[in-house]
Amino acid sequence: MSAEAQDSGMGAITALYRRVSRLYTEIPYQVIKTGYAFPAWHYFFEVTRRCNLRCKMCQYIDWLEQTPTKVQADGELTTEEWLNVVDQTSRFGLITFTGGEVFVRKDFMEIFERACSKRRVHFISNATMLTEERCRRAVELAPKRLGFRGFNFAGISIDGTRDVHDVIRAQKGSFDRSIQGIQRLSEIRDAAGKTCPIIHINTVIQEESLDCLPEMPRIAKEAGVNVLNLLTEMRSHDLPDLGHVDPSTFNREDFVIPGITRERLDATLRKTLEAGERLGVEIRMPRMPYETILDHYDLGYDLKDFECRAVWNNLYVGAKGGVYPCFINKVGNVREHSLKELWNSPDMKAFRMRRHDGGFAVCRGCCELEHSGGDQSARPLTNNGQSLPTPPQLAGVE
Repeated sequence: MSAEAQDSGMGAITALYRRVSRLYTEIPYQVIKTGYAFPAWHYFFEVTRRCNLRCKMCQYIDWLEQTPTKVQADGELTTEEWLNVVDQTSRFGLITFTGGEVFVRKDFMEIFERACSKRRVHFISNATMLTEERCRRAVELAPKRLGFRGFNFAGISIDGTRDVHDVIRAQKGSFDRSIQGIQRLSEIRDAAGKTCPIIHINTVIQEESLDCLPEMPRIAKEAGVNVLNLLTEMRSHDLPDLGHVDPSTFNREDFVIPGITRERLDATLRKTLEAGERLGVEIRMPRMPYETILDHYDLGYDLKDFECRAVWNNLYVGAKGGVYPCFINKVGNVREHSLKELWNSPDMKAFRMRRHDGGFAVCRGCCELEHSGGDQSARPLTNNGQSLPTPPQLAGVE
């Protein structure tokens, strides 16, 4: 896919997604004071916590290393249960499949196909298990144009250059396998003459890979990727019992975001953005002012400057059926109640009202936060006081 083809539509897609999302939540968020929400629009289905890699920053790393492989699948929703959950989603919804690694489930393609036949679909994967057969079938399930029913988006996690990525992922050769999976999917898509799936690379801004961040636009371009998605690092996942206890019981001091000196981070991000502009690669920055990203890794930022409408729009289902408005607060299980029953249940509405009145310490770093000053793209100012050009960004894939 040419850079011109990408540039012509991606900015409009981002703007449309954000406008529609904000408009959709406007009345429930601003007017209705009971926590009621219109039907969920974006669903996140964590089909498994199992994974074939052992990433250092993964929220499940301790569980993966301490739990015998033979019992890791115990309690996961069955194929039929996941198919039933897919059938419960709203007609115009977007489904994001995540994990763990989704392809560790031998039945994932069956679940994926069911979702593509009914909804717009996105998966997040490390791509090491993206065989040619799976890629061909996935492309068959993709619409010719973005926004129609089927496989719209693919998100692939790449942490840095080959050596850095393999160290973080704790498996030699994982970088090459991931890149091969991306290239295979991209080539089959292009040969089919389709726009979809739009492919984006997810890269966490972290100390271990910071120095090679400016290389990521080149890696993305060579792999045939549409968007490089930079994410802020979160460490609240490290907290014990997160999601099962009142989130207000955790304080900022209970978890630590690894620090990066302000000057070093600023210089690296500028180099990365400049490389993206030079190579024609779209870079999506976190949804906050540029200085706030620097604050995140330095002194932290004030959560009062942000609002979260995601809990009026998004619904998460965990591997064992737990249901969450976001991962910090469990409200039920699909084995006991339907998604419709849980979406506007008393617990769900109460959590929305608490979130409306202010954030929790564990929200820090979340990509769903929106700066209260409006949709502010994180772009540094140049010496003449002007922002660097803002590349079009991919909508709806955090």
